[in-house]
Amino acid sequence: MIPIYSPYFPKHSLGYAHEAIDSTWISSSGKFIDTATEKMREYLGVKYVQLVSSGTAATHLVAKSLTYKHPAVKKVIMPNNVYVAAWNAFLYDKDLEIIPIDADPETWNIDLLKLSDRIGDSSGDTAVCFVHNLGNIIDVPRFSRDNPEVPCVEDNCEGFGGKYGNNSSGTKSLASSISFFGNKTITSGEGGAFITNDREIYDFVRCIHGQGQRSGAKYIHDNLGYNYRMTNIQAAILLGQLEVLPEIIERKNIIFEMYRKHFSSMSGISFQVIDGNTSPSNWMMAIRVDGVTCYEESSRFLGDHGIETRPMFYPISCHKHLGEYADPEEEKVSNKLNRECIILPSFPDLREKEVLYIIESVGKLARKKQNYIS
Repeated sequence: MIPIYSPYFPKHSLGYAHEAIDSTWISSSGKFIDTATEKMREYLGVKYVQLVSSGTAATHLVAKSLTYKHPAVKKVIMPNNVYVAAWNAFLYDKDLEIIPIDADPETWNIDLLKLSDRIGDSSGDTAVCFVHNLGNIIDVPRFSRDNPEVPCVEDNCEGFGGKYGNNSSGTKSLASSISFFGNKTITSGEGGAFITNDREIYDFVRCIHGQGQRSGAKYIHDNLGYNYRMTNIQAAILLGQLEVLPEIIERKNIIFEMYRKHFSSMSGISFQVIDGNTSPSNWMMAIRVDGVTCYEESSRFLGDHGIETRPMFYPISCHKHLGEYADPEEEKVSNKLNRECIILPSFPDLREKEVLYIIESVGKLARKKQNYIS
């Protein structure tokens, strides 16, 4: 079975992790936390980076920073077809309401025309959280220029490595989150990062991510805080990943170019349209197959060919605990994408013959559906 994802760990990339273990600094203190933080900051071209225990923790801190900086905000517009952690993180403190907006059928991200209409109806109490679905980057700076009065944050957990213009995604909004989960472009097993250019927000988040402890004052706590600290071992693994990041990106770019080249000439298959002013992160390759009535149909077919897949994310109405936020008028496209789209193996070590086999198998699925329709 060709797996959906496998992290890229050249032997030398784990050297820092062994060093961290040997040092006995295995918890939330140690030199690798500072070193990995600085390397992330330099790579992103951002002022402040706070490494944390998970992408979800980072997104929760994004939500906290939004209400800290803009206490009048009570509603957050979000896409209706994202991984559930994005919604959950904005609901933990029960002081924000989610407003779902349907997906764009071409980019599979939030429908920007619908978003503009909804923003026009808001009364100044509404912010936007952009999510870069599967690493397809939204031009957030352009939206902010057109809507300067609207606070914007980003769930950039899938977008690490992508760009809008010449800037790394996640760096031109109030704050953003990154995930280093095992299936992300770079990984520390679990782990994440909170990103901002605002010193006041950074100081606030740095405090609350570590139990609300005041900087430099042991066991003195000024705020209700969380245990969102990254361990030194995680940071060591992350540092090793950052050092091979150019190699990872090059390998993934080759894989995605192969996918796009072959799929673009196949009838009945389409993939995400990329905004002309952005560069995708090339996290996960996904395709849309005409005539497929449900994901399980595609999954079974490709599973029988030894290929592991994943569905496109489900609309908010599919999650029992989020039912109160569901809007049937704002999930028509999201439902269609969930039925017709399928996420394919996209990991750096994927061999050329495996990519070509996956493409061939998808082609068989597409031809089968077209013959059925005709």
